[in-house]
Amino acid sequence: MSSTTLAAPEVPTVPVPRTRRRSPLSLRYLTTRLATAFVAVWAVFTLVFFSLFAVGNPAQLLVAPDAPPGELERITRLMGFDRPLPEQYLTFLGRMLAGEFPESIRYHRDPLLLVAERLPASITLGLTGLVVGTLIGGVAGWLGATARRPVLRRSPLSVLTGLDALPSFFFGVLLIFGFAILLRVLPTSGGGTPAHLVLPALTLSVVVAAPVGRIFRAALLDVLELDHVRTARAKGLAPASVAARHVVANALPPVLNVLGVQAGMVLGGAVVTEALFAWPGVGQLSISALNNRDYPLVLACVCVIALGFVLVNLAVDLAAALLDPRSRR
Repeated sequence: MSSTTLAAPEVPTVPVPRTRRRSPLSLRYLTTRLATAFVAVWAVFTLVFFSLFAVGNPAQLLVAPDAPPGELERITRLMGFDRPLPEQYLTFLGRMLAGEFPESIRYHRDPLLLVAERLPASITLGLTGLVVGTLIGGVAGWLGATARRPVLRRSPLSVLTGLDALPSFFFGVLLIFGFAILLRVLPTSGGGTPAHLVLPALTLSVVVAAPVGRIFRAALLDVLELDHVRTARAKGLAPASVAARHVVANALPPVLNVLGVQAGMVLGGAVVTEALFAWPGVGQLSISALNNRDYPLVLACVCVIALGFVLVNLAVDLAAALLDPRSRR
């Protein structure tokens, strides 16, 4: 009896589709974020415009109390405030987008140039406060999640939360009293040297440190329980490598999200802080413009600060999307 060998049936080969490598940030995501930023800028300009008319004729802000009787009508016609409101709104939007502001009443110059001269000082103060606050909050959050002693886990975040509850100007006054009056190691006000930057930067850093510390601690506690962190430790990787590549990198996206909000708080708090420490930035310039009833300069300061807030949030969103693709949804 002959035995026949059964051949195995041929399995048709199915071509494996080649996956395209996705770019770090898709064009659709970038377009959506830029459109959102543009809408936010338009909303800010719209809010500023209608705020000017909330108290009546904006020309009243430009006229001195002892001005002649016909001065208010002349300024109203000169600034175009006698035209219909929709026409004024469209003209206002066009000028704001083109950067055309009325001439400053006090300085008799383009207010946008005045703001541009003060902008580097404000950026230096804001970035320093943001970086210092992020570092302090990061250390406090790391200790709150990984320290073995209860004192180290609870004390830093408790202190930061208590300082965050204080008004920024009051905390600034405490810093002036302690470091400038009692110890006499730092100047009380002014700018131009790194020593002048220390106290206002510390005042702004508290606004950032407490929220960053709380969010970073919560993110670390979640990441430390993930399977890939346990696997990395089981493989015998160095603790520094596990912390940097597997723990901190995965806990950063929530921190970046909260930094976008806190950056806006820093921009808003910088107005009071610059006035308190006489820091030569946009905040001090806006306070001086308010006191001098310089309406065009106030308008330029508000628009630049609002635009900076939108751009900072856009940069933070893009950075978070690069670190965590899930945030693009």
